[in-house]
Amino acid sequence: MSVPKIFLLGIDGATWKVVDRMIALGLMPNTERLIREGTRGILNSTIPYLTPVAWSSMLTGVRPSKHGIFGYNVMENREGMIIGLLANRSKIKTPTVYDMYHQLGKKIISLNMPMSYPPSPDDGVVITGLMTPSRESTYFYPDDLIDELTAQGIDYRIDITVAREGEAGLDERIRLYLADGARRFFEDLRHVTEEREKAVHYLLGSKEWDLFQINFVSMDRIQHYLWDHIWKDGPDSVVLERIKEHFAYLDEVTGKIYDKVKNEALLLMCSDHGFGDCKGNFYPAVWLKQNGYYTEMHSELTPGLIIKRILKSLRLSKLLLRFLERSGKTVAKKLIYIGTSNVSWKKTRAYVYSTAGVRINVKGRDQFGIVQPGEEFETLREEIRQKLLAITDENGQKIMKAVYTAEELYGSTCPDESPDLFFEFKDDQFYTTYYAVTKSSVFLDKGYAWRQGDHRQDGVVLLAGNGIARGKRITADIEDILPTILFIQDLPLSENFDGKIMKDAFTDEFIQKRKPQDKQFFERGEVETPDGDKGDEVIDRLKGLGYI
Repeated sequence: MSVPKIFLLGIDGATWKVVDRMIALGLMPNTERLIREGTRGILNSTIPYLTPVAWSSMLTGVRPSKHGIFGYNVMENREGMIIGLLANRSKIKTPTVYDMYHQLGKKIISLNMPMSYPPSPDDGVVITGLMTPSRESTYFYPDDLIDELTAQGIDYRIDITVAREGEAGLDERIRLYLADGARRFFEDLRHVTEEREKAVHYLLGSKEWDLFQINFVSMDRIQHYLWDHIWKDGPDSVVLERIKEHFAYLDEVTGKIYDKVKNEALLLMCSDHGFGDCKGNFYPAVWLKQNGYYTEMHSELTPGLIIKRILKSLRLSKLLLRFLERSGKTVAKKLIYIGTSNVSWKKTRAYVYSTAGVRINVKGRDQFGIVQPGEEFETLREEIRQKLLAITDENGQKIMKAVYTAEELYGSTCPDESPDLFFEFKDDQFYTTYYAVTKSSVFLDKGYAWRQGDHRQDGVVLLAGNGIARGKRITADIEDILPTILFIQDLPLSENFDGKIMKDAFTDEFIQKRKPQDKQFFERGEVETPDGDKGDEVIDRLKGLGYI
């Protein structure tokens, strides 16, 4: 088998800390076999290690400075104004694996990959993942794909319900969702996973493919909601027993897939990030406000507040926002800020920008900038960095591992839409960042009882099959995944890649059989978010996961 197919098995949020624990309990024999027969290692995620950022790097082979995704929202500089929009594939600035395989004449089947929405007819067989608005969206191709799966008795769903139903507040809905030993949660999770597994096996047997990629979200969801139960519960815990049952089931899924594809494909298992515990919530906008960098309008009757109150009373704010956004007029876009923002920009020197970033309000770059570029900018940025590094918890313990400038992380290639500072918490002092919260009296608190775990940088990678070295340990970066896939299939690498080939994972014989390939320029396919997409549903789903 000179040019194997590739099965990319995404296990969202997988960390060896938990997987090794489950293996030690005898719950994951298939994964243990793959480790023994293949190569495994740590897959370093992006900084910030957030789902849209990490998956964008996996799908493109480049770092965030090139693909332009830094969080769940994307800031676009339009005629001197920064517009905040939900992140999706249309905002990725570089070619994706879908573009590359289409241009190379290769076939993809892709299920539930985050940041694959909106899809293109050129993508192959695709059902998009996280950041898909709803089942009413155009989220799959070919046009009859969902009907075809339904005819096979497959009830394919984008994600678990994440307590989106009902009139109660979010905390109460999630409490009920996780009540009774998390029974409803695990039933929901099992159903979504089983139907996705059915789709995999049906499509493996009915469609042509060179690359099959699928993302299972179970580990991520369990660890967000129930991390403490994995480590602290006793043997009689109902929740822990259900966690163990689901991990064992996921291992069965992995084993069945591998046994089905191993004669024609290599298996590449990976996660977008790792996991750890969560101490509480951090509200960076509140911190900036308390330190005098960020100011909001209060009771003063400004034109912006008048417009905002009128729009709210007429329930027209979202409709008007959409109309103004599409108008293409600079004046109209300024009205967006006047009518919807409560920020006092004339008094704001820095503001929250993406989920783990701070941006200086620079004159000539930002919509209402007041900080002079050059020395004033550099002095202010360093001042804020040092103050972030000095933040302590209630026990006087510092919580920040590092605060990076954009240039330190990404070099001089960082675009104007990037944050100016990125912060990273210590592993044992980790706080979930809620960038939209501005009204709290404190910038650190104990957080939500249901938000027990959060992302870490140490994801997993595992390769198995003919040509893979046995029993090796490697370390790689998430942008290495796509170059490695192309290398395996004797396909040219993009001249734009930041990632490298994970050659340590292969036998010398396999490497020697690869054909030398020149690097190639790939075109970025044009994808646009369709009119009428309900971004509110994405926001609701992200809130239910504790992401925003």
